[in-house]
Amino acid sequence: MDFLQKGIVEKIQEYSKISLFFHEVPDFDALGACFAIKRFIKDMYPDKEVYVIGLDVLDESFAQDFFEFDKKHVSNNIISESLGIILDTANEQRIWTGRHKYCRELIRIDHHPQVESIAQIEWIDSNYSATCEMVGDLLYSWDAKYILPPTAQFLYAGIVTDTNRFLYLSTKPSTFALVSKLMTTNFDRRKINDAIYLKNLKEAKFDSYVMSRVKFDKELKFAYAILAKNSFDKYGVELRMSMVHLLNNIRGLEIWTTLYYDDTVRAWRGSLRSKTFPINQIAEKYRGGGHKLAAGFTLRSFGEFKRLRLDVITYLKQVLKIID
Repeated sequence: MDFLQKGIVEKIQEYSKISLFFHEVPDFDALGACFAIKRFIKDMYPDKEVYVIGLDVLDESFAQDFFEFDKKHVSNNIISESLGIILDTANEQRIWTGRHKYCRELIRIDHHPQVESIAQIEWIDSNYSATCEMVGDLLYSWDAKYILPPTAQFLYAGIVTDTNRFLYLSTKPSTFALVSKLMTTNFDRRKINDAIYLKNLKEAKFDSYVMSRVKFDKELKFAYAILAKNSFDKYGVELRMSMVHLLNNIRGLEIWTTLYYDDTVRAWRGSLRSKTFPINQIAEKYRGGGHKLAAGFTLRSFGEFKRLRLDVITYLKQVLKIID
C-alpha cells in the first residue's frame, strides 16, 4: 500500500460517517466505485454509517436493476459530520447534488486527468482504466478478505464498461490481473452483462434513430449526431445519455460527437470521442472535460453547438494538415 492509499484508509478508519459522491449522469464506473466502497466498509465495519449521496434525486433508470439504491434522503446535518469521498469526477461542478461542500474533510479518487483540486487528499491517476480499478487496488491492499461477491461485481461492472469490454488501450496487464482476482469471488457475471447490455425493442429502435441522425464529413473524418429534444420520449427511452458509443466503431472516423437535451439539468449536453487526437481541451471550453480521447460537455444554449462543431473542424484541419 502506497502513501496515498494509506492516508485514505486512515481517514476512513477515523470517521464513523462516510458520504460517497458521484458525477452527474453517472455511469457504471462512478456508481460501481461508490457501491463497492460502501459494501466493503459495511462488511468490515458494520457500525459505520455509509451513504451514497443523491440517490433520492436520481432517476431510477440509472440503477439498471443492479445497484442497491436507497432512496432515503440524507440530511446536510449528517453529511456535515462525515468524511466525503468523491469518485470518478474530474470537475467540481459535475459532482451530483453539490453537497460535498458540507463534509468535514474530502477525499477524491479519480482516473481522469487532473484539471483542478477539490479535496484535502487526492489520488488522481489517469494511467488507470477506471476508477473502479483504482478502488479495487485500494481494497485489495487494505484487506482482501472483505472483497466479497457484491463488492467484486460492482468493481467489475465499472471496469468492464469504462474499458468498453477491455477494448480500450487504457486496459493494461494490471487491469486483467485485478479482474482475475475479482472473478475468484464467483460473482454472477451474467447478471452484470444483462444489466449493462440487454435492451428492449424500443431501445433498439432508438439506436437506429440515432444512427439515422449522423452527419459524416469523410475528408475531415468527423461525424456528429443531434438528437431531437423529444426523441427519448418519442421512443419511450427513460435513460437520457449521449449515445455517442454507437459511433465508436465507424471506419474512417477520427473525432465524433453527439448532442442531446438532458431534462434533469435542463440543458443541452454531449460527448466527444477520438481515436487519436486529444479532445478534452475542447470539452473543457464548453463546461466539461474528461479523458484525452473521451470527454463530455454542457452547453448554455443549443446554438452553442455550432461553435463547438467549428472548433472541432478547425482542430481537425490543423492536425490532419488540411489546407482550405
